[in-house]
Amino acid sequence: MSRPRVLRSPLGRALNLFAGTLLVVLPLFGVLVLVASGEPIPAGLAAGLAALLLIGVVLLRLAVVRVVLHDDHVELVNPLRRLRFYWSDVEEIDLISGGGWIVRVWAGGVPRWAWGTSQFGQFGAVPFASVHDDPGKDAPRRVREGYQALRAAWRKHR
Repeated sequence: MSRPRVLRSPLGRALNLFAGTLLVVLPLFGVLVLVASGEPIPAGLAAGLAALLLIGVVLLRLAVVRVVLHDDHVELVNPLRRLRFYWSDVEEIDLISGGGWIVRVWAGGVPRWAWGTSQFGQFGAVPFASVHDDPGKDAPRRVREGYQALRAAWRKHR
């Protein structure tokens, strides 16, 4: 068995890890300081620290998104769940543009989003702006290469 190929954004992963860690550690440190001082924690401050902590956890979950190409299946690791599809069950793989570049894997007649290879389009997340993007020339290189790698692995195992 060959080694699995992992598709993901190194910069997006690094930024999400950094920001997520910062937003988890700082509120926890703030609570520790407030508890050590012996003063009661105001409700507004507690709510703000909890919100920062929650945002940090979400960013840490975004840092794990990836697509893993195995010999016998593809694995989509998204923020909330991990999906595995045998290559024989994959019906189509396409690259769409709608508020950003999104790689879709169709299995069982249902589209699944491969966030690990996706990225905002040339115009960012502005609604309907990316409909004018062309996957052949406007998609970021990493997204194009990830899409081509997915399609090549799928064709090989069909």
